[in-house]
Amino acid sequence: MEKLFIYSPQNERTKNYRDYNLFFDDLTEKLKSKYEVIEYRYSEHAHTDRTKYKIKNLLNEFIELMECEYLIQKENGDFYILSVSEQISSAILTEQNNSYLKKVLYSQYIPDQMVHHCKENTYKYLPWIFFPQNVNNFDKYYDMRKKINFENQLSNLFFKGNTTYRPIVNLIDKNILSSNKILKELNYFEELINYRISLSIGGTANGDLCYRDIECMALGVPLLRFDFVTTLNPALIPNYHYVSIPLQLDLPIVNDVLKDRLGIEKHAKLIEDKFKQVINNENMLNFISKNAREYYEKYLSPKNRVDYTLELLGL
Repeated sequence: MEKLFIYSPQNERTKNYRDYNLFFDDLTEKLKSKYEVIEYRYSEHAHTDRTKYKIKNLLNEFIELMECEYLIQKENGDFYILSVSEQISSAILTEQNNSYLKKVLYSQYIPDQMVHHCKENTYKYLPWIFFPQNVNNFDKYYDMRKKINFENQLSNLFFKGNTTYRPIVNLIDKNILSSNKILKELNYFEELINYRISLSIGGTANGDLCYRDIECMALGVPLLRFDFVTTLNPALIPNYHYVSIPLQLDLPIVNDVLKDRLGIEKHAKLIEDKFKQVINNENMLNFISKNAREYYEKYLSPKNRVDYTLELLGL
């Protein structure tokens, strides 16, 4: 049986930190069914520092991985990197000229940015999937939402989140938005499923994907948002998987990336106008809900995302 070497730093504090940590566990178990797997997955300081690994055939002395990254190496030295890093990390870029680096899957993939950083090596880099924050019984809440008639769903624009780094939310008409009262995790989902639509605004990560986006898709709650800068694999389709506002090229830019979270009054007005246009359109919102949920089931759900990732890697 062919050997695989797995490098992904974790410890007691990171093991259940986010859903992707549990995904890495599931991926490791799946690989064990096909390969002899040798694991290097414990790091005492994984919760605070990058971990240095000396693997064979590196161009550099070592490669540094964060707890949100996972490296697979074959016996012949070929290796593959998976990253859910909020920012483009050293692990993503430093070995790009290495012929043994075969593929990098990156969750916050922005096409123009990858071309800028990787140039002739861009072919090695692929958009990937994204994850909810934590493991929850999303199917349970999805089934609960299906029992709520459209006319009984709440017609405010659902949003719960930090507006300090999403100041555009403070510019939206308060009569449109739901209460922003912070809720416990389970109460959050119990409230979310009662709404017709949810606002999606990017956070401080390199791209504009948020774990709340995946949770809404899992629950069948349509997202309202500016077109994504970040690309999933396969790409989400505007007005098919989410209610789309065309991306505004005059949005503020941070590190060469358009940031909807920093939009000004005119951008907030576009959100208000689109919300008013669709909030009572039952057919459209049900269409978006169905398509988003099907995307989640096929690519992002725990039962399918490991096999899909291995398909992307060709392993």
